[in-house]
Amino acid sequence: MEKQNTQVSKFQMWVYATYGVFQNWGFWVPFLYGQMYMTQFLGVPIATATAILTVAKGIDFCISLVAGGIIQSANLKKGKFLPWMKVLRFVVAGGAILQMAPIGALPMGAKIACVGIGYCMMHGSMNFMSTCQFGIMPMLAGHNMDDRIKMTTLQSQVNAASSIILSFGCLPLITFVGKLAGNPAMGYTIVTCVAPIFLITGVALLSKAVGDRDMPRDPNAPAPKKVTVKDMIAAIFTNDQMRVYMLYQVVNQTGTYVINGMTMYYWSIVMNKMAMYSVVSGISTCAGFVFAMFIPKIGRKLGKKKSIIANFVVLVASKVVMSLFALKSIWFMAAATMLASAGLYLTMAFGVNYYLDIGEYGYYKTGKDFRTLSMSMQNIPMKIAMTLGAAIGGIILTRLNFDHFQGLYATASAAGAAGDFSYMQTAEFQTFISKFIQVYAWAPAIFAAVAIAIFIFGYKITDEDAKFYAAENAKRKAAEAAAAAK
Repeated sequence: MEKQNTQVSKFQMWVYATYGVFQNWGFWVPFLYGQMYMTQFLGVPIATATAILTVAKGIDFCISLVAGGIIQSANLKKGKFLPWMKVLRFVVAGGAILQMAPIGALPMGAKIACVGIGYCMMHGSMNFMSTCQFGIMPMLAGHNMDDRIKMTTLQSQVNAASSIILSFGCLPLITFVGKLAGNPAMGYTIVTCVAPIFLITGVALLSKAVGDRDMPRDPNAPAPKKVTVKDMIAAIFTNDQMRVYMLYQVVNQTGTYVINGMTMYYWSIVMNKMAMYSVVSGISTCAGFVFAMFIPKIGRKLGKKKSIIANFVVLVASKVVMSLFALKSIWFMAAATMLASAGLYLTMAFGVNYYLDIGEYGYYKTGKDFRTLSMSMQNIPMKIAMTLGAAIGGIILTRLNFDHFQGLYATASAAGAAGDFSYMQTAEFQTFISKFIQVYAWAPAIFAAVAIAIFIFGYKITDEDAKFYAAENAKRKAAEAAAAAK
């Protein structure tokens, strides 16, 4: 195959990767601590918290269905992607702050409304922000698959480095600010209010670096065809590989989101080691940074399909360690987490390239260019999985009598050194944490096992196929442009 010409500079690659970091920093606190803030500081019962988040995630899912079509259909005068990001960064910031607002004194209905609206503002806007972020990558790299993978690999490495800062620094910063404010809850609020500065700055830097490539539509060109939900459905259901991959992602990610809201409860309620969370998480992310330096290279050698299978094997091994030993020591949980992280980096080299490959495949096979829609599809399985996973996780916690032990923990913690944690020695509590850790360990693995079977038997696009489709589609687009110019 003829060597592809590089179309994106190293500087642009670095700015693109750095933007991803700033974006994460902008909404990290509500994303990671939002549910815990509701239950521990706003006094919302777990069943109520689960219900409102499930509704909010359902709305978020509906927004994700139309985001890609709206972006593709829009006829903005100053670019295709960056204008959306410049406006919506402020909506994301407002939504993040509203979720972590100091509203504990308000009636329950008002608290639920604020959290729900804030969630929809932040996550709904991120459907557009993420689709635009993904769209900038092929805009820079063209059909050059090597550059696309270089960009996603670099982004995973920079994200791994930034995770060290977040893991070691975020919770201690929140705790420190909370002490200065005389209220632990205010630590979460104040840090959340400051963090969006990174997102706002990141969009500005990205615009400076790649703005000349995000060209508006030629005013003499035909107006873009309006993309409807029907088109989006067609992009999924007329593309057999899209159907397979999205089903794989929905099932796989549902297992992850079943336990997503439970993570902080392991460190607080189950182990009473919340102060150690930042230390252990920081060590784990340091390991992740090391993994990011070499494991993506292994993934690239394995290819997109084999790397997913290898990741599943590593995941199962990590869950065995977790289920057997995580209640004995937090360091076993750290070891299991690091092992699972190592497996994830096998596929992080590819990122959104799975969806780009499927979009190129669909365009080559049908002649219908749904590639921007295909990129937006990355959000849809995640939104479905978040909704299903949150509902299932909340039901499980309720059945485990979570609110009872949450109340005991909150009362004991509020008393400080004089707190009574003797309940942790009771048989009832030991039964609770035993069931908790088995769910936490095996729910993701069970869902992943079903997902990997779907992927192995259904996904057919090889890496060489993907390069061929992208090159042929680039030729087709060039021919169409030449014909239109005449």
